[in-house]
Amino acid sequence: MLSASDVLVPVDFSPCSVNAIRAAVEIVKPRGDITLLHVIDESFIKEAVTAGFGSAEEITAKLRERAENDFIAALEGIETEGVSIEKMVVVGTPFVEILKIARDLDLPMIVMGVRGRSTPPAEVLFGSTAEKVLRGARVPVLCIPF
Repeated sequence: MLSASDVLVPVDFSPCSVNAIRAAVEIVKPRGDITLLHVIDESFIKEAVTAGFGSAEEITAKLRERAENDFIAALEGIETEGVSIEKMVVVGTPFVEILKIARDLDLPMIVMGVRGRSTPPAEVLFGSTAEKVLRGARVPVLCIPF
């Protein structure tokens, strides 16, 4: 059985990324650590500002608040007893931030969903973020396909 003590799980709160959380919990049980990472895409913020939805600070604050609520919803029904879960929200380019956090925290494994919330049909097999993480990671990456 696959096991690790510390795992990074990038989440966009899609069903696939919630399944990645479930898989990570099983990998680190009974006493491991999971770092859940949500990256607010900086290009989305720029587009929202250009469209007149508010300032970058206002939009970022709203997206951070939404992410905190989405973390709570994503963890509902997942048995995490004994597993330590840290939640992080950062702003940047998703694949860059995922690789940077994995390196900076010296995490030995990344578990992520293959298909994110905004994956276009042309990228169904491997989403662009998952593919870039796979190519750039220096640690094992477990991709959850559903």
